[in-house]
Amino acid sequence: MISNDKNLPATKGDLEKMEANFETKFATKNDLEKFVTKEIFKSEIEPIKKTITRLEKAVGNNTIEILNIKTDIRDIKETMATKDDINRIMNAIDAFAGEAKDYRRKDADRGHILMEHHDKLENHESRVTALEAKK
Repeated sequence: MISNDKNLPATKGDLEKMEANFETKFATKNDLEKFVTKEIFKSEIEPIKKTITRLEKAVGNNTIEILNIKTDIRDIKETMATKDDINRIMNAIDAFAGEAKDYRRKDADRGHILMEHHDKLENHESRVTALEAKK
């Protein structure tokens, strides 16, 4: 502002001298208060207030959702299997599958042996009779 001394703040008189050069005067506090109380101003501000309130609610809801998602992600990270976990499981499955194949093969061998013994037992009487007849 204009002042007699450039280091001093402008006074009311300085403002009045400067205002004399303009067509319209500076707005005073009272002028601004009158403007704020006008219905037109209120009607323009009200929708903006409603929009701001709605946006605040949306942001609040989104913030809560983001926090929930972060919690879910943290839980997933803590509980999900790693590649090492999966490799251990697959190695255990492979080992069990190998043992199962081995047992199946041994079971087939045992079955074959049992069938041979069964046949020998069935023919046992005839063999014993043949041996006794030779004496």
